[in-house]
Amino acid sequence: MAITTLDGLLAGLRPPISYFKSTFTGEAIGRLHNLFAIAGIPAAGVLAVVGLAGVTVSAGSTIGGHLDWTNPAVGNAYLAKVNWNVNAAMVGVTIYDLLWYNSGIVVTTTTAQTINSVTWPARSADGTINGQQIEIFIHCQVATTNAAAITNTTYSYTNQAGTAGQVAGLIPSWPATAVINTIVPFGLQGNDTGVRSVQSITLGTSYVAGTINLMAIRRVAQLGFFAANTGQNLNAFDLGMPQLFDNSALYAMNLLSGTGAGENSAHIQFAHG
Repeated sequence: MAITTLDGLLAGLRPPISYFKSTFTGEAIGRLHNLFAIAGIPAAGVLAVVGLAGVTVSAGSTIGGHLDWTNPAVGNAYLAKVNWNVNAAMVGVTIYDLLWYNSGIVVTTTTAQTINSVTWPARSADGTINGQQIEIFIHCQVATTNAAAITNTTYSYTNQAGTAGQVAGLIPSWPATAVINTIVPFGLQGNDTGVRSVQSITLGTSYVAGTINLMAIRRVAQLGFFAANTGQNLNAFDLGMPQLFDNSALYAMNLLSGTGAGENSAHIQFAHG
């Protein structure tokens, strides 16, 4: 069953979950910084060496770092309330479900590297494995040393409808000397609305040194702030009450307004029913 009434929402509210992430140094104004590996509550996640095809991620996975999660005993789970406060150099937060990541991309290879990702868990926007609203990002695990921005990185993927051979590039370019935890999204081709699997990545230009991973992400909520050192308190209606699926592994990333970023502090509530 689904929650369809305000009474049902109120009855299904779970106790709030605390979230706090420490200060960090980001890449630049307008860039995204993944909070996955930042110390705090929950503790930093740690990616493993899993190969180019990668592995799926679920609540309780050994990489850790996700929001405390319990599957509903009956019915569905929803994001019901977010109270989020940001400190210096941050003007946005995205809460996302991490479905998959990989390792083993050779940062000096400029021709296509075969990925052939494993099947996503059934946590696409429609609760299936088809990739609806699933996006692919490059995450910087160890800082790269490319001297200039790289504009020609592309990937080949199968879209949400099962059409293979789709190709798109990064939005925006990969930055020069990207710092750890920088995260950059790939675009989509044409009218595609998601990614079912990844077949290959072509860096085009050497990233020189460092370690990068691909991540498959479903954005759950996005909060904008008028300025740093402010907050947002959003209820289920503000958020659109997005449905979450069993074993969701929820993390967050910041949109930066500078490099010396402060803390993130939040209370988050789910509803079951």
